[in-house]
Amino acid sequence: MTSPSGPDPRTGPDWTGEPSWTGMAPMNAVHHDSSGSASYWRAEEAAARRRPDGRWGIPAASTVLLVNLTGFLLAPLVFDTDVPGVYVMAIMLPSLAALTLSLAISWRRGNGPVVDFGLPTSATEFGNQLKTGLVWGLAALAGAIVLALVVLSQTDLGDQVPLAGLGVLSPTWKIVLALWIWLGAPFCEEVMFRGMAWGALERRVPPMRGAWLGNKWVILVVTAVAFALWHREGWRLVILVWGGLAIGIARMRSGSVMSSTIAHSTNNALPALAILLVA
Repeated sequence: MTSPSGPDPRTGPDWTGEPSWTGMAPMNAVHHDSSGSASYWRAEEAAARRRPDGRWGIPAASTVLLVNLTGFLLAPLVFDTDVPGVYVMAIMLPSLAALTLSLAISWRRGNGPVVDFGLPTSATEFGNQLKTGLVWGLAALAGAIVLALVVLSQTDLGDQVPLAGLGVLSPTWKIVLALWIWLGAPFCEEVMFRGMAWGALERRVPPMRGAWLGNKWVILVVTAVAFALWHREGWRLVILVWGGLAIGIARMRSGSVMSSTIAHSTNNALPALAILLVA
């Protein structure tokens, strides 16, 4: 790939087999970062690969989120959620519908999910994304534990007790729900928020109106707050914002929703385990 500032640094006489990331210019001047870290330039290169032929943006991302929200609002009206198995499926289906729509948009109007969402194409790439995801997932989890202890000590939850009502689930459905919370939901939500929404915002580049929305720190905050609000759990809002920021940093540093999915799954490990243990 030729960088905007000149020839591809990987073809010069000093090429040693590793990218000269600091020889590249930021793909978006608003995104400027003087650190020149390898992870930063990997994310910049991933963003550059997404921009050509990308014919979806904020309207498409908003549609995906609307499909997800509508599904959650309609599920209690359409399904008999008093039936344990139906209850679990009602939790899963809206996110699966949003995931399907996201993939379809990427295939039809973008560069495909591998490029648009930064999915790994080699074991080495996956290893880098795994490491980034674990580090920031543990940061999200540690912060969530501390914040939860503070919130629970200061808040009367009343009928909002976490995991209330899950005791009626059979062991099989508990396992299904735990796996969903640990693996399924993180991937679906990351494609929605750190894939579609993040990708739509990072396309806001000069001279477009609202190019400030393409600043990586603005994207990080916007997607974290949207992620927190989307859960519609007031007592967990601060916890969710913290989690969204930590998970988003994994996405920002790697350029991939795989890293943010791993971070999200790490953060969800304790809630998933709690579902298996609830009486």
